[in-house]
Amino acid sequence: MVFAERPSPARVSAAAAAKLPRAVLLALIVAYIVSGLFGRDPWQEDDATGFGVMWTMARAGDWLLPSVAGRAVVDDGPLAFWPGAASIALAGGAIGDVAAARLPNILWFFAATGALWYAMLRLARRAEAQPVAFAFGGEATSRDYGRMVADVAVLLVLATIGPVVSLHETTSAPAVFALSCLAVFGLALSLERPGAGAIVAGGALGLLVLARGAQPSLWLALAALPLLACTQAPRVRLQASAVLLAVASAIVGGWIAALVLRHGDAGSSYLFDWTGRQLRAFALPTTVDLTWLLRALAWQAWPLWPLAAWALYAWRHAARRPHIALGALLLATHAVGLLFTESPSSEDVVHIVLPLVLLAAFGAVTLRRAAENVMDWFAITAFCLSAIALWAYFFAMHAGVPPKMTRSVLRLTAGYVPPLDWAQVAVAAVATGFWVALVLWRVRRHSGALWRGPALAATGLVTLWVAFVSLFLGTVDHRRSFAQVARSVASEIARHGQPDDCVLAQHLRASHLAVFAYHGGLRFASSAQRDCAFALQRDVAGSLLDDAPPPGQWSEIWQGHRPGLDHEVIRLYRRAGD
Repeated sequence: MVFAERPSPARVSAAAAAKLPRAVLLALIVAYIVSGLFGRDPWQEDDATGFGVMWTMARAGDWLLPSVAGRAVVDDGPLAFWPGAASIALAGGAIGDVAAARLPNILWFFAATGALWYAMLRLARRAEAQPVAFAFGGEATSRDYGRMVADVAVLLVLATIGPVVSLHETTSAPAVFALSCLAVFGLALSLERPGAGAIVAGGALGLLVLARGAQPSLWLALAALPLLACTQAPRVRLQASAVLLAVASAIVGGWIAALVLRHGDAGSSYLFDWTGRQLRAFALPTTVDLTWLLRALAWQAWPLWPLAAWALYAWRHAARRPHIALGALLLATHAVGLLFTESPSSEDVVHIVLPLVLLAAFGAVTLRRAAENVMDWFAITAFCLSAIALWAYFFAMHAGVPPKMTRSVLRLTAGYVPPLDWAQVAVAAVATGFWVALVLWRVRRHSGALWRGPALAATGLVTLWVAFVSLFLGTVDHRRSFAQVARSVASEIARHGQPDDCVLAQHLRASHLAVFAYHGGLRFASSAQRDCAFALQRDVAGSLLDDAPPPGQWSEIWQGHRPGLDHEVIRLYRRAGD
């Protein structure tokens, strides 16, 4: 029973809004982002390219023109690579260039979760977002309710499958996610302080263009302007919208001006290529793209999309209220953006995680007890079975039993069995033990806290991720790393010529240039240099476009591939007569 009807489906008691221990949330965040970040080589495609750009910036000192081994990289802007390049310059000598390049990922993730937490806190404390008041008291206070919704939002990020790999790579994805969260915080702030919020959101949007390009900053802007237009008096609305666009334009304009003034024609040429790449990124979807998107969203956005769908239904009478409108607008624009993205990838799918989190957090606090229990037991069942399978495959790889499982895992690892690292096994065992203890707590004790389910799902995914990278990171790195191939190529060049001989790149992507330059020390030819003694070619099975060697007279002296990935062959040629 309530005193008055309110357009709120949330009925939250003081006990349900009990505080989640800060140490638990911080431990989950640290375990999530640190695990899998170090102890491996750059992997293809975007991971190696991003590292190559950072490494080239740190070595060459040119921070305005992203490039790898002399080839411009126009898929992204330079901003996402600046912290990595600075980290390499400062700490590369102490901890290694690869580890140093990944250090900023930790800062990006803390910035993302912090901005998201405070954005949700502001949205949830608004009057229209409050739960109903109970007839005899005992409902959650505005302060406790806002804190609980903010905790749930961060936990849901940690529980989502899609961003796990992308946020651990040296790409623009960690920066894009952090800046998107900062833009959302600015929009939430603008509801009460239009000027300050517009400056923060506009700054984040401008930096997003420098980090990723037109997407996803365009979709954020298209959602931001309607939100600003429906929350304040007309004059204030227009002023806030103008400030947002002006700040974003000033940041982008400043970068363009610096690029042209610093590099002249080279800067103008880069901007032309960069703009063309951004325009080509907009494309109509194909049937194959749509099918892939549906499959990818179904599991990469789990468990967000069921909760987001429920939120849209449960809060349908408050759909125009900012705490729902913001997530709905962002979801709509990002969904359209995915449909008009050329060859969407998993990194593009990550962009839709944030609007889903905004909605899912408000959906989670409106679930009835039966639905909460179903989601709890689904998480327990899914992650327990996954953990059992993970340990079973690890045991089969090292013990050889059962034989069928052993053959399966060896097929995936190309027959490679790394030596046992008991310290890593202990880390995986501790993580698994923590998960088992949490499950037993959930089974034995009843907790009315609404963060219980998201915390269970977040802990399950973090546990699985920690255990996986502890037990199998070395195996995956052996299969995906180009280090051994690059060193073999460098050895052949030293044997047949001089170690500093230039190499022509034939059908090599920027990611290949990065790994061969870093691991093998190869010096690739510039665009005007064609008289090199060696040429390196990449030939992918199933494609006739990259079969031909470089023009001229060449003799093949070496070929190889990564373990178990013989569909991509690397060939080294020596110029005939040399």
